[in-house]
Amino acid sequence: ERRPDGELIVVTGASRSGKTQWTVRRVRSARRLLVWDSMGEWGDRFGCRRVATFAELRECVKPGARAERLAFYQPGMAQHFDVFCSLSWVWIRAARGALVIEELSSVTSPGKAPRMWGEICRAGLRYGPDIIAITQRPAESDKTCIGNATLLHCHQMVREADEAYMARELRVPVAQLSRLRPLDWLERDRRTH
Repeated sequence: ERRPDGELIVVTGASRSGKTQWTVRRVRSARRLLVWDSMGEWGDRFGCRRVATFAELRECVKPGARAERLAFYQPGMAQHFDVFCSLSWVWIRAARGALVIEELSSVTSPGKAPRMWGEICRAGLRYGPDIIAITQRPAESDKTCIGNATLLHCHQMVREADEAYMARELRVPVAQLSRLRPLDWLERDRRTH
């Protein structure tokens, strides 16, 4: 079944600048939601069912599984990102939904994306998901995701290096980013410019 293309959205900004709150509003109406919940807050604060094991997640992502809002969280989880992405690949192909990755720079590096995350960023949008990658440090996050993003959404940054990086990606003067306050944002839709 051909679905409308999804969006790959990169949400950046310093801690407490409004990234997660903006994302929560963006996915509010998603019946199917899967979150890489690196802070363990989506289950507690944002109404997702917490999933703590891969066996449980595997059952939840199977084609035909009931539509749910899920947050995967377990301590020390960074080393399991590729497994999570493999299961997310099954999940996004099964039905339309939203996939959120909290703190991308904790699980990727500035080079090429990890294997399955790269597959999701390069080929996943044809299955119709909204994929939202959140990061405080865009310069430390993978270029596969940032380079394929359909929408760049930037909140207040703290470090000059991050401001300069995002100013280049957004194609705006650095001074425009420097003036942002908490909850302010700039964004660039790469489809409409």
